[in-house]
Amino acid sequence: MVMMKNSVIMATCLLLLSSLALQSYANSFGPDECCFKFFPKRLQKSAVVNFRYTDALCPMEGVLFTMKAGREVCVDATQQWVKNIIKTKELNRTKKVTNSTTTPSQSDGASVKYLV
Repeated sequence: MVMMKNSVIMATCLLLLSSLALQSYANSFGPDECCFKFFPKRLQKSAVVNFRYTDALCPMEGVLFTMKAGREVCVDATQQWVKNIIKTKELNRTKKVTNSTTTPSQSDGASVKYLV
């Protein structure tokens, strides 16, 4: 009788520990950053210096805007004003890549390519 209780307790503990280990393993592969609440007001294009989309696994489709002050703000990716800012920033990125052509080096005449 005592042997049976020990084996049941041992099996229960083993089952509990394995489920906890499995849960922590599953959580380690989730998205790093998600937006759960969006900034309620419009932001000025000039205040936004960069952006990145949140992971597709996030429950809400969001964009993280990096502001001039360095802080990040979650905004709703479906809003038209957000799409306009993203379009402007993407055009600026394209212009920078197009303008960064091969330029001669000052020291040996070799060329240097600037990649963004």
